[in-house]
Amino acid sequence: MQSGSQEIAVRSVCVLALVIVAGFAAGCGGGKSSSSLSTGSSGGAAGSNVLSIAVDGGPAANQANGSIYENAAFASATVCAPGSSSNCVTIDHLLVDTGSTGLRVFQSEVSALNLPAVNAANGSAAYNCVSFVDGSFMWGPVQQADVTMGSETAAKAPIQVISSSSAGVPASCSNGSTTNLNTAALLGANGILGVGLEPTDCFYAGRSACDPSSGLTTPPSSAYYTCSGGACNPAFVSVASQIANPVALLPKDNNGVIVELPAVSGTARSVSGSLIFGIGTESNNQLASGATIFTLVCNDFTTVLDGQSLGITNSGNCSGPGSFIDSGSNGLFFPNIPKLPQCPSSTPAGDLSSFYCPAATEALSATNQGQNGASKNTSFSVANAEDIFTSSGTSSDAAISGLAGTNPSGVGFDWGLPFFFGVNVYNAIDTRAVPSGAPAAPWWAY
Repeated sequence: MQSGSQEIAVRSVCVLALVIVAGFAAGCGGGKSSSSLSTGSSGGAAGSNVLSIAVDGGPAANQANGSIYENAAFASATVCAPGSSSNCVTIDHLLVDTGSTGLRVFQSEVSALNLPAVNAANGSAAYNCVSFVDGSFMWGPVQQADVTMGSETAAKAPIQVISSSSAGVPASCSNGSTTNLNTAALLGANGILGVGLEPTDCFYAGRSACDPSSGLTTPPSSAYYTCSGGACNPAFVSVASQIANPVALLPKDNNGVIVELPAVSGTARSVSGSLIFGIGTESNNQLASGATIFTLVCNDFTTVLDGQSLGITNSGNCSGPGSFIDSGSNGLFFPNIPKLPQCPSSTPAGDLSSFYCPAATEALSATNQGQNGASKNTSFSVANAEDIFTSSGTSSDAAISGLAGTNPSGVGFDWGLPFFFGVNVYNAIDTRAVPSGAPAAPWWAY
């Protein structure tokens, strides 16, 4: 799931995965919580700044008649009332998303904590809307919590508590959609842990359009609201009160994350790895000597694929088919190229027409280019999605290296979770200090 830029829109090809959730395979259901703090441990690296992540099929994968959310990385976090070490819940199967910002959890998970409300600039309780390109959305109040990930805590972090009811959702948020992702069954996860490029979800290039000092005469729609008498209207919210990237609020190791997952050959039932906090702040998060840093235009870079240059063409309004790295997308998504036929709309696994179905696995490559002139050729494979989802040998596998599909018009190359298998991906947070010699954030590196 990639958060948008100046227009505060949320661009997400991960939403293609959510569309497919209804058709064949997304995780749905359940989750569990407890009242004690959990420090967590890593599936790979070790340290207080490490959170275990797992590509394990999601919260419903091991339930009777449960479905599998393929290529989704999950983690647990502990949410506490501010200042408390006992009034807490530990929420598992949060979708780890480098393409969005902020912790978003369901009301049912945290209602017993009685978290304090966060107010908008006008003094009324703030509500937040996240809308996606397929028309789905999330709606709920902004509340304050201490969020512990691994052994580090982001204190008094503004989070979104996703309302269980659809009542009162303003039309500018729902935009006519009936798809309110307000349950784990619909989302395929027990919430979203957004650890993307920005410190808050309305922040971009060193400023926030949602802050009352933005210079705008009216607040952006489909972002923050206050409600009175059953009516909700857009409202300004100060940067300090906006949904925060919890990593940016850590007392240390707060300048970015590293996602580490093992390589996957074909498919695997599950894999585990690490989400490491900080870049260049500890012995376990140093920037590797072979990593290439890609500085960004509108938080995107350019991918050259099959003669197509997929990058921002107008930095003034951030138009153009920008390319990006997004752990919240369950496949590699890019414009169709001639050698890759799309899957049928009618299969035993449902409508797979958004995915590719080559006769045999295709070995391809593309070149990523940063604004700083960095260039790196990256190889990837595209397998037959119908074969994967219908074969008895692979249909229960959660990790799929060759899953790929098409992108909506105007979107470039979405390097989703298959890109992360076997590659350490660095995500440097905007406005935060960077390692010596590195360019100013935000940037990606691998």
